[in-house]
Amino acid sequence: MRVFCIWLFLFCIQTFAFSQNERFKSLFVYNFAKNIEWPANYKNGDFVITVLGNSTLYDELQQNVKGKRIGNQTIQVTHAANISSIGKCNMLYITFQQSNLIEAAEKQLSGTPTVIITEKNGMIRLGADINIIQSDGKLQFEIDPKRLENKKIIASKTLLNLGITHDSENTRKKPQFESVDDTHIPR
Repeated sequence: MRVFCIWLFLFCIQTFAFSQNERFKSLFVYNFAKNIEWPANYKNGDFVITVLGNSTLYDELQQNVKGKRIGNQTIQVTHAANISSIGKCNMLYITFQQSNLIEAAEKQLSGTPTVIITEKNGMIRLGADINIIQSDGKLQFEIDPKRLENKKIIASKTLLNLGITHDSENTRKKPQFESVDDTHIPR
């Protein structure tokens, strides 16, 4: 009985921590939306945030953005079960379980100013515009301003300063090392 109580206690703590992370992720997404400028053709109609995959994040977003607006656009949160069900959206959030679909999502959204957000380490190098990561026990985000620029999307300086910036144009290049003056090394 004692082991069961300890297990139940640990399970409850883990569940609470997971739901807190989902709540914080939804707040991140809302703040990303407030600090990004879209082209004029994406400033009409509803501001659409689509969640690809099953996640409690969808419910958290629904709850946190209810009645809120980005500029003059009402925020609408939609769910896509698969790539073909992704419609026009300002932001696409790809859940951890659906991370393997990032290339297909990029292809589906090619030529559109849609911000792709992920939540798995390494996704910023594979096509995400913004990647929410956990580092040192806290949530942080990586952002690729060049990739956003290529989509005619402008991230605010505040957003860029808060995130860990990456440069997609140099991601796949080998790191450059400074040359070392070895004249003072004894031989």
